[in-house]
Amino acid sequence: MLYNKEGHGRRVPRGQAWQWMHDLESLAHLQSILDWIDVRVTVDRLSLLNVYLDHTEITAPKNASISFGSKSQIVYSKVTLPTRVIDMSQICANMSVHP
Repeated sequence: MLYNKEGHGRRVPRGQAWQWMHDLESLAHLQSILDWIDVRVTVDRLSLLNVYLDHTEITAPKNASISFGSKSQIVYSKVTLPTRVIDMSQICANMSVHP
């Protein structure tokens, strides 16, 4: 979740936490997602909450090149709930459907 506690930036409204859910079939696309998160955290000065990655996959030697700059800034909270949940697998599925 990206949480706009201080009211900076325009992507996530002040006081709200938005959660993006990704269900990747491969890790090839993961680095671009992590880079996007790093930019949003820095530019909009957001807090990064409750990030969960498949630990077995992300720490496998074959994936050693995957880096995540904001990893040290992750806060885990059982109190803060997402105001909006964006399921990226649903959005991608809808984009590939043609009438």
